[in-house]
Amino acid sequence: MSQKNIFQDVLAAPLGDMVAEIGTGIANAQYAIDARTIENMKEIYRSDDETITELRNIGYRPTWYVIPEATAEINMALSLRQTLDSNGKTTTELQGTTVDASYQNQYDFNVQASSKLTIKFLPVPAPTQVDDLNIVPNIIGQPLATAKVLLQRLGISYNFSPKNVSDSKIVTATDPQAGELIEADQVLILKI
Repeated sequence: MSQKNIFQDVLAAPLGDMVAEIGTGIANAQYAIDARTIENMKEIYRSDDETITELRNIGYRPTWYVIPEATAEINMALSLRQTLDSNGKTTTELQGTTVDASYQNQYDFNVQASSKLTIKFLPVPAPTQVDDLNIVPNIIGQPLATAKVLLQRLGISYNFSPKNVSDSKIVTATDPQAGELIEADQVLILKI
């Protein structure tokens, strides 16, 4: 391990920053999981593959995975740090340095003298607005009748132009386009 890494490993950090970094790491992991699920969902509605089309027609949606909770236990050496700003105001801050084998060996630190910080992160319900979102399916090239059935199944409101056309006519475009998000109160425009 380089001297720079040893120095960075043992730097004391404000306790709040440490907790925030752990929480951010968990949030980033959940975001990556959610982003992958959304990409899978978009692929289902963009693809013309026969199997994917069948899945789409039966209303298949990818499974959403969540990190239901995460617990972090950290052994650390705690210290108080006081700083004096240019106005003469003193600020006291609780700082922690994680205690691992490297820290113990370098500073001859007794791990039994360390403090243990246990943090539990729990999810909260998603915002209700998420339920009001849908993804525009790829219905370009399909007969209007087929498009109507799929859109009704997905709960997507639609209009088409020109207005008085046969259900056998082919959908040539949509606004918004396939794969884009559409809100529950938004109307999908089908061009025939």
